Amino acid sequence: MQQYRNCLACAVFLAALDQTIVSTALPKIVSDFNGLDQIAWVATSYLLTTTSFQPMYGKLSDIFGRKITFLFAIAIFEIGSLLCGIAKDMVSLIIYRAIAGIGGGGIIGLVLIIISDIVSGKDRGKYQGIVGACFGIASVAGPLMGGAFTDHITWRWCFFINIPLGVITILAIIFFLHMKKPTGSLLTKFKRIDFIGISLMISSTVCILLPLNWGGNTYPWDSPVIITLLCIGAAGYVIFGLAECYIVSEPIAPPHLFKKINVVSCFSTSFFQGMVFFSFIFYTPLFFQVVKEDSATQSGLDFMPYILSVVVFSILSGQFFSRTDKVSFRCVTLIASALIIIGAGLSTLWNEKTGYGESIGYMIISGAGIGMSIQSIILGVQGLVEHKDIATVTTLTLFFRSIGAVFGIAISGTVFNNRLSQTLSTLTLPPTFSTNSVYTIRFLPPEIKSLVINAYVLAFQFTFYIIILYSALMLISALFMGNSKPKYNEGDEKHATFE
Repeated sequence: MQQYRNCLACAVFLAALDQTIVSTALPKIVSDFNGLDQIAWVATSYLLTTTSFQPMYGKLSDIFGRKITFLFAIAIFEIGSLLCGIAKDMVSLIIYRAIAGIGGGGIIGLVLIIISDIVSGKDRGKYQGIVGACFGIASVAGPLMGGAFTDHITWRWCFFINIPLGVITILAIIFFLHMKKPTGSLLTKFKRIDFIGISLMISSTVCILLPLNWGGNTYPWDSPVIITLLCIGAAGYVIFGLAECYIVSEPIAPPHLFKKINVVSCFSTSFFQGMVFFSFIFYTPLFFQVVKEDSATQSGLDFMPYILSVVVFSILSGQFFSRTDKVSFRCVTLIASALIIIGAGLSTLWNEKTGYGESIGYMIISGAGIGMSIQSIILGVQGLVEHKDIATVTTLTLFFRSIGAVFGIAISGTVFNNRLSQTLSTLTLPPTFSTNSVYTIRFLPPEIKSLVINAYVLAFQFTFYIIILYSALMLISALFMGNSKPKYNEGDEKHATFE
């Protein structure tokens, strides 16, 4: 069992590390390829495919089996990582990142699905806590490793590091993880794939994600390109829903799940949690860089209490659910949402005079809420459905969290930029000042610098008010999660063994 846990933990670390390790290497990458104008696409291309392909893995694992689908996802991720490491220009790097994202979108979801198959309801929270811990550790280690590789070896090792980790994971899965295989011929299994639903889901998601990434940067929010793509994406989801209800025999998003208010509540709660979690991740380090004038590395270190509290409380909540079946997942999610609201509210008090002790305390409160909710939402939705639907609801819950992250960052970014622009427009600034670089603030005369920093503080405070709104919507959604509790005496048939 120890080996099983290690190989799944390694898989999670592999996927999570890739999402953060590139961040500190990007300046060197764009410098080598002379591609500053395309820098956003290195992250966006991975995000597009990860989010778009995520929902299909649950159904594919039902059709082809958990093990083969898991190996497929890791193999695609490994191929994409290798190609990224040998990329010759920015365009090829962006394409290869998209390929890696196709595989990366399934790894974490499949780990959670496999855990739900192998581990009893009593211990499920404990093991999913380990998953959350690995994700958090990778989030901390990623930027540090990326900087070390870039400074002392080459940025290409930010991608090459995935190869040995992936090989170890693949070998461990092949030799140690033995799972029941679905019956039927390969042709029969292919006929069961929801090609219509997958195509509509991917294309609609891309049409939604592209304008959310472009809006306010590449194109104005009211431009025809943005509006058209959003409308096409919305229409695509409507057609997708109709196809899943009336055309497809084995849909990737079974309509009966969306008829259960408790399940839909878990999906919406996960959506708003994604908005909160990633808005904090994006804007808190930026606050330290702008207002506290920290370096990029120092801001990452200052932000560590938030990440560590997410990790610790994810583990603790998992242990909690493994030790008692008296408290419902909804109750814990409501407490977590309240903590996030309190943390976000306290963060609105941040300014240039705020001490690090206060900052750390506020971040711990917010991080504790996020860490607790990561466990309670996933375990809650898994406890609401029959075993045959666990794979589907797990991947859909992660999908809604990813979509929420994109919406959260986009909306928070618009609010932040608009508020900042309004405040700065009242000031007389030198022509050398640019809002595109926070470092230009440091060269302003003291009297103007103080006014500009205050403008940024107001913008950050307004952004945290919006995060309070996300958190409140998360709490309201959680009210309808139902009274599902850990199942200690469940007679679940185990679908895997570990030797």
